[in-house]
Amino acid sequence: MRVAIAGWFGSDNLGDEILLHTLMAAVRETREDASFVVLCPDPERVTELHRVDAVHMPTLRSRGTGERQEAAQRALREADILLLGPGTVFQERSPNLPWPGTLPLFARMVAMARLAGTRVAVAAAGVREDNTAAGRALLRWIGARCRAVGVRDQRSADTFGRGAQVVGDMAYTLRLPELGGIVRGQRFGLSLRPLASDAEASLIAASAEVVQRLRGDGWSGVFLPMAYGRGANGENDATIYDRAFRDTLDVATSPLDAEQPLAVNLDGWLTDLASYRLVLATRLHAALPAVALGVPTVAIAYERKVLDAFHDLGLGEFTVGKDVDADTLYRTATAAAAAPEVFREAAGRVAVQGTVARGYIASVFKDLG
Repeated sequence: MRVAIAGWFGSDNLGDEILLHTLMAAVRETREDASFVVLCPDPERVTELHRVDAVHMPTLRSRGTGERQEAAQRALREADILLLGPGTVFQERSPNLPWPGTLPLFARMVAMARLAGTRVAVAAAGVREDNTAAGRALLRWIGARCRAVGVRDQRSADTFGRGAQVVGDMAYTLRLPELGGIVRGQRFGLSLRPLASDAEASLIAASAEVVQRLRGDGWSGVFLPMAYGRGANGENDATIYDRAFRDTLDVATSPLDAEQPLAVNLDGWLTDLASYRLVLATRLHAALPAVALGVPTVAIAYERKVLDAFHDLGLGEFTVGKDVDADTLYRTATAAAAAPEVFREAAGRVAVQGTVARGYIASVFKDLG
């Protein structure tokens, strides 16, 4: 069974790499004979991180367009199915992408797959908010040509229209390490990502004040870099650490830092994450694994997807906006830290949702041959 996966992988965003890792694991659960080829922006990095074949997406505005088209066509001809996603792969409007974003690219891959006789499915993908009528029409065109459309949240399902089903985030299926008798001290983790300059300055100022107040309360803190922006402008979390937190926080090691495959280092990263008593996170895939581990977590909702995910998990009261002031952020953080039982219950909901996502992937491959 040859499985092609198309998504925004290889740019050293740990969240995206976790999503690819979990999707392949879910496919292998139902098809032990599966082999993979990933269509992505940086094939060499994907092969290095995941030890699978990878080719460039068939973009039209890059060097080597002809070679990329040919490699993508060959990969799709050889595949039994193309999976679109997971992650927010359907983006018409984005701070880092010119209009019309990724939608024509994904529509072209769907057309190429269909011409090759390869079936297509959407795999726990998300749609970025604020699409135009033309963008929504193109998404419905994509959905109509898919074997199944499983999306991350209800907004994305509504955009695709009838037939789309909400399966949750693939990160809900992440296999957690055996933690044994882990002891949580007075340590917190902070995940901040680059934002538009005005919002970024305000959020950094509020977060820096909260860091100082927590330290004054006897906490120690760690900065969690989730993305290094390989080939992607405005995506390097380390720039935030260097500018604002180098003197107040240690920096956590990322599975992306090591030379081994991602899977080798992921358990160690998760075990370390489980030792925190509190996490404050803009990055969704810093927040969701923390919740899965039962760690009290405050989500800083820079985009709707973060807000949606925490509301779906019953954690709306522990969500703040990117314009949050220091007093509100501190108050929400201390309330979360004081309510570990709420997050133990939320961890159970994550596990239940993970079974839904795995069941969807199994259904996609049922009777596939």
